[in-house]
Amino acid sequence: MIKPRIVVGADGSAGATAAVRWAAAEAALREADLRVVTAFHRHHPVLHDTTDPQARQAPDDDTAAVLHAAVVVARSAAPGVEVRGLALPGYAAPVLLHAAEVAALLVVGSRGNRRMPGMPTGSVGNQVATQSLGSVVVVRGRSGADTGPVLVGVDDSPASGPVIGRAFEEASLHRAPLLAITVRTGPGESTAAEDQLATWQEKYPEVTAEAEVVTGRPDKVLAERSAQARLVVVGPRRHGFEGVLLGEVGTRLLHQADCPVLIARS
Repeated sequence: MIKPRIVVGADGSAGATAAVRWAAAEAALREADLRVVTAFHRHHPVLHDTTDPQARQAPDDDTAAVLHAAVVVARSAAPGVEVRGLALPGYAAPVLLHAAEVAALLVVGSRGNRRMPGMPTGSVGNQVATQSLGSVVVVRGRSGADTGPVLVGVDDSPASGPVIGRAFEEASLHRAPLLAITVRTGPGESTAAEDQLATWQEKYPEVTAEAEVVTGRPDKVLAERSAQARLVVVGPRRHGFEGVLLGEVGTRLLHQADCPVLIARS
């Protein structure tokens, strides 16, 4: 049986270190292998006097040190997990996206190290969250949160179904309750959350699920509620709320959520 794989980005920053620690714990929980990946600039042949093309692809000492430290963190956080470190030439976002093509989950921190190639603050998380073909977790806020519910936003669109299903899966895996919130910008009642929860509750009877309808701005409500959650689950590009994910709602969550954010893709 082939084990699932989790890929996590490392760049030496505090945010990436938190992501490595979170990813290692998830790998242990999911019985998955872990790949710790960092990116580095290719050596320029004019600036580096070498005729060996392989030498121009080798990471420098700083990159090697970053990768080694991240692997140590991962192995300390999850001693039973198979951890492998990879330093790959290129810019961070495409390197991570390529490395995670066959992964079950791609994990990144919310704040990057400006010294690493293609890693201005916050941009890599946005890029991989938007472009990845698989599920992505941006680790931020209380990265070690192990209490509180799995939080998911629910609307009337059919696209909510798979996102709710993933939220139930995560709640079951973490033995946590689930809170589904439908946010209305004005007065009005909705049974969307209750109806969709009932369908998934049959598949995950062990999960305690609660539905709530509130009035307000969806991005603000979900960001505020994340302070009591262990994980927020959202859909990829369009998940209702009259916009794309990495528009008003998604951008606020990726930059202001107080717990890790999972962008769920099937």
